[in-house]
Amino acid sequence: MFLSACEDPQEIGSEVFVQDIGLLYTDTLTVDASTILLDSIVTSNTANLLVGRYTDPTLGLVEASSYFHIVPADTLYSRVDTVGRKAVKWIRFPSKVDSIRFIMPYTLYQGDTLQRQTFKITQLADNAVLDVTKTYYSNSDVPALKPTILGQLRNKRVTPIKNVNVLSGVGRFDTLKVPITDPSFIAFIASQRDIKIKDNALVGTGFRNAVRGLALTSESNNNAAIIGVLGGGSAGQSYMQIFYNYSYTYTILNKAGTADSATIKVDTTKSNFLLVDQFIQTPSGGRGASLNARFNRITTTRTGAYSKLIDPSDVLLSSQANNQVALQSSTGLAMKVKFPSLLKLKERQDIAINKAELVLEPNSSNYSVPTDLILIESTLTNRPLRSTTTGEGSLLFVSGEASTAAYISKNNNYTFNVTSSLQNILSGRSKSNGWVLSADTFVTSSTTGRGPISGKSIVSSDVDRAIFDTKKIKLKVYYTYIGK
Repeated sequence: MFLSACEDPQEIGSEVFVQDIGLLYTDTLTVDASTILLDSIVTSNTANLLVGRYTDPTLGLVEASSYFHIVPADTLYSRVDTVGRKAVKWIRFPSKVDSIRFIMPYTLYQGDTLQRQTFKITQLADNAVLDVTKTYYSNSDVPALKPTILGQLRNKRVTPIKNVNVLSGVGRFDTLKVPITDPSFIAFIASQRDIKIKDNALVGTGFRNAVRGLALTSESNNNAAIIGVLGGGSAGQSYMQIFYNYSYTYTILNKAGTADSATIKVDTTKSNFLLVDQFIQTPSGGRGASLNARFNRITTTRTGAYSKLIDPSDVLLSSQANNQVALQSSTGLAMKVKFPSLLKLKERQDIAINKAELVLEPNSSNYSVPTDLILIESTLTNRPLRSTTTGEGSLLFVSGEASTAAYISKNNNYTFNVTSSLQNILSGRSKSNGWVLSADTFVTSSTTGRGPISGKSIVSSDVDRAIFDTKKIKLKVYYTYIGK
């Protein structure tokens, strides 16, 4: 109680508060943005079969065609309705193909839907190979085709939304219905069965050796549209529909079961569906174990400043393109951003970032923009950074709260939370050569949620694009500082 000190008392921690402390916000940090050309884009087994052409007023002409397998036509089922009948006895069971058509709903488009197109389906040449084990790119050589087309849909005006009142499912979308008219192909499909009865099915062989694959192409003006056809793999998506007639006779025995009381001949029509898909067909599926492949061929003829982008890792500075940068992932165009003035924040003061956002606002246009964007670390040579220096390792996404951003139509922007990423750069814990922005395919899992695929492809199967004025790309930073 009676102890005393010879020195004046001091408040604990007072030495901190004599320093300059504050909270600041800035959105004026320099964002160095450019358009880059990626390596060839993987288009094997994407969700959509792309076909058509359109001319982008800024980026130039884009053309697309698709090459794919269909599930082998192992069986054409023909079953007899025996309801209300007794003692049915088979006598004959021949059949013939009546007609064939491709049913191909499409769910997206880019370009002018008022222009009419002619869509064609052609068979691959007998020596052509569509290999399920091969990785195909947007600029891969196309397989050789037979000179005779299987069928075509002439002067079709694309109208992707069929019924806006249907919120989901293929019933919402318009459908290409391409009739097959090549007699030799129809005859081959008809041959894919025996005339003998086997479990009420007509069984055929040799489909894949005879049908090496198919191509979906179109003819139109350059200012038409590209559409994305649903590739298949589940009921209600793209398929080849076969209508075939079959006739049979059966006898009805008398009550004593000793003699025929009537002989009846039936002529009827039935349809069978062969999916257009890329999935493994298991023996239990009735088609045997077989693999299917497909890919999109996408080419472009760029115009204006963007015609300077020729080789992978080429760069077009925004100053060379009217202070704009572009993103069109399906043709290999991506964006790169760097922040050369970021480190200046700590030249005169110690700082801690409380929140940082990269906000990008695309220019208004009649073209669809990517649904999502992805941030990937960049190499010095303007390529996406991967986990391996050789081959195609996993992509290294920008670490932090989110490496993806969805397009918010209400605000017309994409917003990335990059708080921890910038803090790590400022603290020296990580180095960055800039970030690559591209559209990406996504996966959904009940356990992991929605996130980017880290494999070979960094492109969505949509032909989307976005143009950004550099003044509409902002790095917003809220930070606490302590003066040195």
